[in-house]
Amino acid sequence: MNPDNFQHILAAVDFSAAALPTAQMAAREAALHGAQLTLIHIVNPQIVTLQLPEDILPPMLDMRGRLLELAQKEMTKLAAKLPTLTPPLDWAVEESADRMGMAVIHWGATHGVDLIVVGSHGHGAIGRLLLGSVANDIVHHARCPVLVMKVKTE
Repeated sequence: MNPDNFQHILAAVDFSAAALPTAQMAAREAALHGAQLTLIHIVNPQIVTLQLPEDILPPMLDMRGRLLELAQKEMTKLAAKLPTLTPPLDWAVEESADRMGMAVIHWGATHGVDLIVVGSHGHGAIGRLLLGSVANDIVHHARCPVLVMKVKTE
């Protein structure tokens, strides 16, 4: 992939402190290349229903709907903080039972993404071992270029 030909850029956001700087970096890249920018947030439904008794499941399914609705609202707020782009900014909230990074990669592959931008909190080796790392998964498994935005959070 020639970096002068980026036509579709995907920015993975999680609504943490890293989300806005990551989206802003992706917007700058999109403006520079005249590329389509899509923001994506992945919701894992298994986190909501993980090993719950059946009598608790119906209220949790309602919570799942509320989480998706909240994610849509947060995405709208985040998108409003970005500059107007041509072509216009697009965004998606997707559900996936995959690891977050793999879900981002899959979405990007099926939508013709040329560059993935992802934030990194810089948790270090211990944090990656305990928590896993979306950025790490994307860097190691994506088939397109990846731009990692290191964001210092405190």
